[in-house]
Amino acid sequence: MRETLQRLGRFARRALLVAGGVSACLAGALWFFGGRASDQKADCIVVFGAAIRKGRTPSDALEYRLDHALTLYRLGRARRIVVTGGGEGNYDEAAVMRQWLCERGVPATAILVDSDSSTTRESGKNVSKLMQRHKLKSALVVSQWFHVARCRLVLEQEGTAETLAAPCGGNTLRREPFFVARELLGLPAYFFRLDELRS
Repeated sequence: MRETLQRLGRFARRALLVAGGVSACLAGALWFFGGRASDQKADCIVVFGAAIRKGRTPSDALEYRLDHALTLYRLGRARRIVVTGGGEGNYDEAAVMRQWLCERGVPATAILVDSDSSTTRESGKNVSKLMQRHKLKSALVVSQWFHVARCRLVLEQEGTAETLAAPCGGNTLRREPFFVARELLGLPAYFFRLDELRS
């Protein structure tokens, strides 16, 4: 019995070491592919959606994304902006995003809208189709840094020729560990397309 417990203890320690190593590698991938902003130009800026408040205004997380996209647009980093997000009930993320940008001087003709996506995978599929339809080959991908890697992955899986990281600042630090942990699970799941098994 004692020997069995010792073996279990050794196995548990090794398993924890392996899990820690895998988590460290994934965290490195999140930062390498999502946390380092590119300084290149692209055909468009893709802004992934987030929650909408009851007054049809962007949540803090979404406003950080939109504000960064607006800055990139004003700097001439791309001539088109693609907004993507569905929402529940009467809240259309993409429509709110489009309105926010238009109110700040972005011409409506410069904005492409995808209102049919409720997951990152759906956004990747729909945005890639929109880009192909409008002959846009490269995209600056805007979201919080820990989400950008998965956004880039799914866009390229669905046919976008080139993606560039454009992480936005700002987030509630007390919630960031939760979101990072979620991406540590989400990134490999999307890489192996396990998310599609549920649909």
